[in-house]
Amino acid sequence: MGAVSTPAEQSIQVRGQALITSTPAAARQAALNDAIRTAIEQVLGAYISSSSTMRSTDEFEQLQQRLIKRADGFGRITQVISENQDNGTYTVNVRVTVARPSLEQELKAFLTQKGDPRIIVLIPESILRRPTPDPAAETEIQRALIAAGYRVVDLKQSELNTLRDVLRSGDLDPQARSELATRFKADLLVTGEAFAEEYGAVLSQRAYTARLELKIVDLATGQIIFSDAFTGTGAASTDSVAGKTALQNVAKLATPGLPGALLGWLSGNGKAAGRTFTVRITNVPSFKALNDTLATLRGSAGVNAALNRQFDTAGALAEVEYNGAPEELAQLLEDLGLQVTGLSAGELTVTYRQ
Repeated sequence: MGAVSTPAEQSIQVRGQALITSTPAAARQAALNDAIRTAIEQVLGAYISSSSTMRSTDEFEQLQQRLIKRADGFGRITQVISENQDNGTYTVNVRVTVARPSLEQELKAFLTQKGDPRIIVLIPESILRRPTPDPAAETEIQRALIAAGYRVVDLKQSELNTLRDVLRSGDLDPQARSELATRFKADLLVTGEAFAEEYGAVLSQRAYTARLELKIVDLATGQIIFSDAFTGTGAASTDSVAGKTALQNVAKLATPGLPGALLGWLSGNGKAAGRTFTVRITNVPSFKALNDTLATLRGSAGVNAALNRQFDTAGALAEVEYNGAPEELAQLLEDLGLQVTGLSAGELTVTYRQ
């Protein structure tokens, strides 16, 4: 059995309450609305951990209030378990079904303002142990990520083939990850392995089963932010089409869980250590000024390391390991007298003020 994919809708049992100020019917409806809002808050909280500094920001509070005001567009009552009136309060225990994709789209749009990651999708695949020239699982996952609003790096076919060969030889070492991130300006790598093989015939068609092992890697730190395995099947009149169909179908099982993992990464949820950000610095007045800035940065709250990787007449390239979100690091750099001119999920561009 493959892993169970994240459902498009999530059912939650919650309680709603409202004061009876006019009629019991009006209070009942208010209690039902309160239950829907509570369910929305619970699902939203699953993406952003209680330890995340983002939860305490005014922007996140405003987002949450906007979503709660539109709660009926994200959740609906599917079962009333119990209800009662007591001491002027109407209470309901209900089951609410929440539309996760709609909520994920709203949260993704909000988090993208704080850093829009660039994603490379590279999944070596084989049918009957032969490499496939146009991998079906990889294509399906790219399609799903693009449909969810994420930026997928468009690589040339020669680059894809070379990188797939590298991945087949084993995991990327830190240097290879860094080169991949720098060369393609990428933040995340979706990778793994997929294969399909024949298991028989169904109604005169070739029947294949496929397995997909999938993981998402933060290229800056090497942290795996998502890992799972899936199995699926496919049938067609020829071996090649049946194998590709099985690979495509197993990828469809994997894609529903990816947006949640990416949202958690964007929000800082589940990160055991700080992320390493690339900071490109222009208009550097001197090497001493650069060293002084990095020394001050290393002494700042949330900064684990700040290293100079390159310095020349064009500017400097630094790596900063930081325990917060990219926009928080941007604010810290501006507090140190730098001006932020560019921001992505894993890279910041700054300049010294004149």
